[in-house]
Amino acid sequence: MGATGQQQYPWTTRRTVDLGVGWDGHSFLVIPECPAPLLGRDLLTKMGAQISFEQGKPEVSANNKPITVLTLQLDDEYRLYSPLVKPDQNIQFWLEQFPQAWAETAGMGLAKQVPPQVIQLKASATPVSVRQYPLSKEAREGIRPHVQRLIQQGILVPVQSPWNTPLLPVRKPGTNDYRPVQDLREVNKQVQDIHPTVLNPYNLLCALPPQRSWYTVLDLKDAFFCLRLHPTSQPLFAFEWRDPGAGRTGQLTWTRLPQGFKNSPTIFDEALHRDLANFRIQHPQVTLLQYVDDLLLAGATKQDCLEGTKALLLELSDLGYRASAKKAQICRREVTYLGYSLRGGQRWLTEARKRTVVQIPAPTTAKQVREFLGTAGFCRLWIPGFATLTAPLYPLTKEKGEFSWAPEHQKAFDAIKKALLSAPALALPDVTKPFTLYVDERKGVARGVLTQTLGPWRRPVAYLSKKLDPVASGWPVCLKAIAAVAILVKDADRLTLGQNITVIAPHALENIVRQPPDRWMTNARMTHYQSLLLTERVTFAPPAALNPATLLPEEADEPVTHDCHQLLIEETGVRKDLTDIPLTGEVLTWFTDGSSYVVEGKRMAGAAVVDGTRTIWASSLPEGTSAQKAELMALTQALRLAEGKSINIYTDSRYAFATAHVHGAIYKQRGLLTSAGREIKNKEEILSLLEALHLPKRLAIIHCPGHQKSKDLISRGNQMADRVAKQAAQGVNLLPIIETPKAPEPRRQYTLEDWQEIKKIDQFSETPEGTCYTSDGKEILPHKEGLEYVQQIHRLTHLGTKHLQQLVRTSPYHVLRLPGVADSVVKHCVPCQLVNANPSRIPPGKRLRGSHPGAHWEVDFTEVKPAKYGNKYLLVFVDTFSGWVEAYPTKKETSTVVAKKILEEIFPRFGIPKVIGSDNGPAFVAQVSQGLAKTLGIDWKLHCAYRPQSSGQVERMNRTIKETLTKLTTETGINDWIALLPFVLFRVRNTPGQFGLTPYELLYGGPPPRWQKLPLYIVLMCCFPSLCCLGSRCSSG
Repeated sequence: MGATGQQQYPWTTRRTVDLGVGWDGHSFLVIPECPAPLLGRDLLTKMGAQISFEQGKPEVSANNKPITVLTLQLDDEYRLYSPLVKPDQNIQFWLEQFPQAWAETAGMGLAKQVPPQVIQLKASATPVSVRQYPLSKEAREGIRPHVQRLIQQGILVPVQSPWNTPLLPVRKPGTNDYRPVQDLREVNKQVQDIHPTVLNPYNLLCALPPQRSWYTVLDLKDAFFCLRLHPTSQPLFAFEWRDPGAGRTGQLTWTRLPQGFKNSPTIFDEALHRDLANFRIQHPQVTLLQYVDDLLLAGATKQDCLEGTKALLLELSDLGYRASAKKAQICRREVTYLGYSLRGGQRWLTEARKRTVVQIPAPTTAKQVREFLGTAGFCRLWIPGFATLTAPLYPLTKEKGEFSWAPEHQKAFDAIKKALLSAPALALPDVTKPFTLYVDERKGVARGVLTQTLGPWRRPVAYLSKKLDPVASGWPVCLKAIAAVAILVKDADRLTLGQNITVIAPHALENIVRQPPDRWMTNARMTHYQSLLLTERVTFAPPAALNPATLLPEEADEPVTHDCHQLLIEETGVRKDLTDIPLTGEVLTWFTDGSSYVVEGKRMAGAAVVDGTRTIWASSLPEGTSAQKAELMALTQALRLAEGKSINIYTDSRYAFATAHVHGAIYKQRGLLTSAGREIKNKEEILSLLEALHLPKRLAIIHCPGHQKSKDLISRGNQMADRVAKQAAQGVNLLPIIETPKAPEPRRQYTLEDWQEIKKIDQFSETPEGTCYTSDGKEILPHKEGLEYVQQIHRLTHLGTKHLQQLVRTSPYHVLRLPGVADSVVKHCVPCQLVNANPSRIPPGKRLRGSHPGAHWEVDFTEVKPAKYGNKYLLVFVDTFSGWVEAYPTKKETSTVVAKKILEEIFPRFGIPKVIGSDNGPAFVAQVSQGLAKTLGIDWKLHCAYRPQSSGQVERMNRTIKETLTKLTTETGINDWIALLPFVLFRVRNTPGQFGLTPYELLYGGPPPRWQKLPLYIVLMCCFPSLCCLGSRCSSG
């Protein structure tokens, strides 16, 4: 702040600047608050500037030429001293000699010989209208000059169209200038695709003869705008534009081929190629390469290049195309084309391309890893062993799990950058000469060096590398070499263009290709390899352990000389003596099979091992087990039971047979992965099988046809195994019988209080072992054991005090002080206290009741939380005479389900009901249900919901079932209520009713069968295997 109170600003040191009329020294005043840079009178005087106003706009010129002013901040001043790309010194000559060929002197181009382009829509196309995105004032002002210029040139015209897509202003990097870009993605979806014929830059330069080493590079300016658009297709590309200052509001569209349209590159590339076809024929002394709008002309001498360039510029001007003088590189020894630096018949990566990769920071996400690999992949031809270097990074490209950047990833990341900075020069492919491909395979990566001879030397044309697929990665080393040669020969074809190629590898591969192994690869894959390699143009040289491919940088041991055929024989299986030919002598012969099928929406499974006359082993398998898993488990169990023995095992499963004989060795090589690189199914079972293969002393696993009706020994053995496996799937576990000594009778320990209670019994007896019995033969339990017994029964049934006492009285045991014990157990049961409702004091009412079992049923649907297979409803039938309950899990609450259960479950077991009662639910009033009742002569009584006289019994049963399911779920932790339902039904069917009889006793005339000396919960588990899990949980509690 100065003495006058005003802000003071410093002068810069003296700077040497180019004033357009010469160099001069000058100091500048820096005022950050100034809204725009100003030229003072002193500078204008030194420049000899002339200021004029045309159409309201000031123009500054000197010597009748416009003055361009470069403005930059002090922080960017260093850019003035950076090395600059020198423009072509003779460009002014070319501008004057061929003014109609340059955009700077002739303006916008127009292809004269190309007819207007008609855009074909898809048959299902409909107009799309996407509203214009809101634009900031700065962005709108930035693109306004461009839009006005295109309107003046007739490239944009007003239109009214049902099609509309938004315009996006895009800021040019490092400037405040905007360019308009149209979002044509929705239009692209409605337009027919055309086959892209644009050449791949990867092999475009293969057509350039190395001896033609004088180059001219031309870039066509606004190339797509050179092609006209047919009037019928112009409305497709309309967009909304508002310019109140110019009095323009509405839609504009293009009269030329727009940028952003998916087919524009292909359409332009083909049109320009046709226009330049005549030039190529008339000038054979030069080579012209075209990549869309980038042209490369090459000649053997400077004179050929000059003459060809002149003829090309004349041809372009006559055709109506315009080149950019700023980007022109005319008649040079070294040029930059498509990111490559060309010189002397060789190509390098440009420094800009290298900096692009080297300046990428370490990735922090999977997406950034993919971006880095994609950018570096453009340079893979120059990086020896590129696939090997990038192998540690590829697992990080998957979006699964948390991203973790480890030291090995950083090491690979730095190695790629280091290899890129030392990238060598590669010779341009000469398609008139044969090629030599050196191949090696390391750690599942094919690596190769493609070379051509130059005198006595071999010059590298490309470094090739590619990761083998998961299937080939699991093969022995010799077969992996075949896969490596096949994929590298295929990649090299893009550079050799079908020229002869000699393959040199460390293996004698030709013999293996002509006589392939029969176990490691499919016929389709082998046929593919033979079609690539057994051709006249591919020649196999004698194997060489040391070649340019094997000498690529890699930490590896010295190569080992081996016999490929012998190595393949040794690596065929997991166990060398395993055979598929039956053993002779004293050997066992067993048959294995697995079964899996669906019953009522549940997949049941079982497995069995038999010897043709008796069952060795059989077991049911967990619900949902597949047939393949069952076959594996059966074969594994047979191997375990045959430990230390000589045995022939027959199986009709191709899957199990192939796993033992073939796939085991493959999994050993590549890990337990599929051909797509994912983890295989049945992983644990396969590991168990591969481990069990070594248990028998001598082993033959033989495949036999399944489901044969023959009477020979093998067919009958397989039939028995299949039959036993199906029986085992139904829940019957057939296990080898092991005789165990009979357990001694337990000695009861009665306390003094127990003896006092026992003496109150009218008649009792005592055995020598000290166990007391009542007069009716019931064993008297001590108070402690009686409490545990009642607790076990209650955990399995969760009955109330009254019904619990009735159930215990029907057991073979007498419990002392039973009423108090039962009441205490119920009160201390946590699930019962959480679920049971408060007892009501409503007096007993009356309800309808059938005259005999199965005559009168009540039916209702109740909703339960979703379980396996989508079951979320329970269809409940209650016999009003006996109280017998049937309950079926269902996915839907429909009349079809009701009719199906009546016909398939109720009718075969209980006969045709006389009366069925239900509420007015949609499933019961539907035409299907009522039509069935009418056909069978059933009196279907419909009543209002929750009417105790009609539906009280089934509604109460719904509540009882759901409460018991909730209690058992709480008690056991089993969330699948379908697994608990059989136990709930057993509970309600064996709960005493009003007259002290259970529904089971009313229906069958007696109690369910049980062993007299076993506790009730053990009897229940023996009768119902599906409840074993529940019982084990309860007993452990």
